Amino acid sequence: MSGAWSNRLGCQGLGGNAVGSWAREPLQRIIADQTPQKETALLRDQLRIGGLRLELWLGVDDSTVHPKCACYKESFQQADRKCSSCHGTGYVPGYLKWGYDTHWMSATDAGNTFANTEVTSTFKSSKVQLTGTALTGTIESTDFVFDNALASGWEAESKVFIRDETNSSITVEYSVDAGATWSPVSGLSAASPATGSIRFRATLTRVSLAIRSPLFEIVRARYSRIPLGKFINDYTGGPVDGPWILAINGYPDQQYIKSEHGDAPQGSTTFWTGGMSQFDPLVTVGSDDELIHGPNILVQFMDGALAGKRYRPTSWKQADPFAYKIVSQDFQVRVSDPAGPYGSVW
Repeated sequence: MSGAWSNRLGCQGLGGNAVGSWAREPLQRIIADQTPQKETALLRDQLRIGGLRLELWLGVDDSTVHPKCACYKESFQQADRKCSSCHGTGYVPGYLKWGYDTHWMSATDAGNTFANTEVTSTFKSSKVQLTGTALTGTIESTDFVFDNALASGWEAESKVFIRDETNSSITVEYSVDAGATWSPVSGLSAASPATGSIRFRATLTRVSLAIRSPLFEIVRARYSRIPLGKFINDYTGGPVDGPWILAINGYPDQQYIKSEHGDAPQGSTTFWTGGMSQFDPLVTVGSDDELIHGPNILVQFMDGALAGKRYRPTSWKQADPFAYKIVSQDFQVRVSDPAGPYGSVW
């Protein structure tokens, strides 16, 4: 009697129902049939056709790469969400926009050069001020190597505090020739340098020692490292692929919680997306980089009725049914107040 017929008889003895796969190596059959690749392609097509584009910011949390922010409170083991240097993550520069390479200069970075300036911790986060006997002074960073191979436009932002706008000022500049010449950081987007190194400098001035010193906190600059795709959305007229992720939202979940003051409505919106390798060619399929890691995540919608609105994911989970060959993930979000701390994340 053949082995296959014996299996059938055995199944009949158990009520006639086959349990599981009859293949000798189920995983090998799945791999040979390219099932993971087919599922990935299906998810990718669904996202490209019906997905909304979301700009994504991820909070930094690695002390070996990012310095600890001065607003971090050792007594309570927490940072200040209103801090412009870390936005509550406890590490400088706080959040990095996904799909971009970002460079920055903050008050406490290693390698800074100070001339007639000093770091003050009088405020919640460290800032740079003029020394007590100086009318003008500078803080200058080291060189940061960059490769803007896509020739995408640069974006830049600086956080300064001018307490007497009539009698004091701060000029923030950049240099791509090791400090030989300087240009206002506001013109970085128009210049759009392609490759080389960049450094930053902030110059603080006041007309007399009786004037309180202006304060410099941080300057950030970034450029996109993910090319714009050729697939065009019929509704927006813009490219589907770029320095953002795609997500599809499900039905809003509305429920009511009993309380002594009545029924309090609570709602959330769930979105699902694919693994990050679907959006970034540098992410290895099946690696840990496929996952969106919390807890510091911020998204801003680019399309639809939610365009321009920022949301904070409150929970997220991943599915990996084919043993690291495919990843799908979903997350719930809540709206972020534009006037709140996360509204100032750049």
